Amino acid sequence: MVLPVALLLLATAHFLDYTTFLLMIGRHGLEAELNPLAVFIIERTGLLGLTVAKASAVLLAGASAMIIIRRRRTLAGVVLGFGIAIGMLGAFSNVLTI
Repeated sequence: MVLPVALLLLATAHFLDYTTFLLMIGRHGLEAELNPLAVFIIERTGLLGLTVAKASAVLLAGASAMIIIRRRRTLAGVVLGFGIAIGMLGAFSNVLTI
């Protein structure tokens, strides 16, 4: 039961990061974004590229945890916990800017 909840939290954290990012750049422009990788991606590929990159990162983290959990539960928890924390940190920093 823990894995589905953690996967849901991972997706939710990154959805919040993404939606607050959209609000932030709508109000303050791309220069308000603190993540240089996100700026690089959006400048070169636009919003679609950033959306694909973000979704891919979430899918990679979730799939990795699902594979790892069979043999290394703690490592899978670290992967998911790190992914959740990164998403929430991004959302939090965006909200502070908004």
